[in-house]
Amino acid sequence: MGQMSTDAHSTRRPVRQALSAAADHVNRGRVAEAELLYRMVLDAEPGNVQAQAALAELSGAVQPAPATADRRPLHRRLARRYARPAVEALAQQPRIWKYRVLSTCPGLEGAPVALQPVLFVGPGKVVLGEHVQFGWKTSPLFYTGYCYVEVSRPHARIEVGDRVEFNNNSMLKSEGAGISVGRDGLFGAHIEIFDSNFHDLHPERRRTGVQKMGPVEIGENVFVGMGVRILKGVTIGADSVIGAGSVVSSSIPAGVIAGGNPARVIRDL
Repeated sequence: MGQMSTDAHSTRRPVRQALSAAADHVNRGRVAEAELLYRMVLDAEPGNVQAQAALAELSGAVQPAPATADRRPLHRRLARRYARPAVEALAQQPRIWKYRVLSTCPGLEGAPVALQPVLFVGPGKVVLGEHVQFGWKTSPLFYTGYCYVEVSRPHARIEVGDRVEFNNNSMLKSEGAGISVGRDGLFGAHIEIFDSNFHDLHPERRRTGVQKMGPVEIGENVFVGMGVRILKGVTIGADSVIGAGSVVSSSIPAGVIAGGNPARVIRDL
């Protein structure tokens, strides 16, 4: 009797985990992942009302699980499924907290989705829209690098629109002209965005002179490849694509593919 109770408890807990994870996938628009989890729940509990209702809402009708479905106990399948994420969280979460504590920017508005640590520094203002993400697990240096956002003067400002995703080791730095990123942008790993030269270019004034600045404006739904540098005074139009490794030193229109050093338009989309 005691053994049956233990088995029931060990199975029921993964069911709750699966239902919770599936609901989170639905909220994030990951329908395929949610449907898989709901079907796994029905494998273990064919009469689970919550999973049946969710599948009905997702696909219009509850379909039977495929004949080739994995019939191992759900708690064993989910134990393996959740073991690695748990270890990954133990490795990454302390690093995320560390850089959060080290961040010194008092003008941060909005909460980033920090998959990789993000350091926010400087006396200026950083304004993040909803679901702005930093880091990507399946790219290089996810566990060793960090993203860097600096507004180095009180009037410096960086604005990022909703649902923008920055890959690992991204860097944005404003000295005052400002950086604006439109919503739904995708940025590869190791990108750098500056609104300043940071130093006077004249040899005799390099440490004491005045640097040149210019605002950076990146439109909505722009896709920027890995290793791209976007320099001061540049505008990139909506929907455009910037090829990996490019240096963008002059403006790029909307709806094109551009690349190279310096980046030039290759073709229309």
